[in-house]
Amino acid sequence: MLRFLKRVAKLRRIAVASFVVGLATTMVHAPAEAIVFEGTPDLALTAALVKAGGGAKNFSSFKLFKVVTGGLTAAEATKLTNQFGAQDVKDTFAVFDYAIDDVVRIVTAKHIALPPAAPEPTDAKALAVALYKAGTTTTGNWDVGYMLEHLITHPIHHVIMHDIDAKFGAQKNEVFHIVLSQMMDDLAVAYKNG
Repeated sequence: MLRFLKRVAKLRRIAVASFVVGLATTMVHAPAEAIVFEGTPDLALTAALVKAGGGAKNFSSFKLFKVVTGGLTAAEATKLTNQFGAQDVKDTFAVFDYAIDDVVRIVTAKHIALPPAAPEPTDAKALAVALYKAGTTTTGNWDVGYMLEHLITHPIHHVIMHDIDAKFGAQKNEVFHIVLSQMMDDLAVAYKNG
């Protein structure tokens, strides 16, 4: 009976994940509805994100995850794994690593100097709040693309998304958006209530 219940729970998670990915496909591939950040990029926040993840040469999104989640790391990792499955969470970190490596490559090629990091890359709450604010659109929703545009401009964001699709495929890129958005929403609630 326990084996049957576990199988039912797994099938339900798969069905929910398939629905979410299908919904995300509709949302991600609807550029007419996309909200674009056209302001000046916050390069100090970009520097803070990169430094918190181990620096330009050794960036790890999992290290960044541990910094921004602080004492919530284990609980949030478990929640995301239970919600999306271990493979989708693993893929999200791989895509995020690649995205930031791509940011660093582009910024270096364009001779864009990053200023000193702000907020302090070791301040979990300040960094999480700053990243959440950077990704919060004018409609009040958090969006990965909007955050990237806030960090490195709209045109560079599009180059990075194209590169991610080419390396990982559109579906893993969409899952990356969904999982990272959930994590940021979770942190926003945790730090607001904490």
